[in-house]
Amino acid sequence: MKKISVCIICKNESANSARCLESAKWADEIIIIDSGSTDNTI
Repeated sequence: MKKISVCIICKNESANSARCLESAKWADEIIIIDSGSTDNTI
């Protein structure tokens, strides 16, 4: 069976990141690429 990865590219998305990750939890792998956030994005 093949696995599915989700890639999330973000910058300053601390207000939306939890909802975004929740919507992608069905994937086998979640890769987050942060583009230099200056807010509370982890």
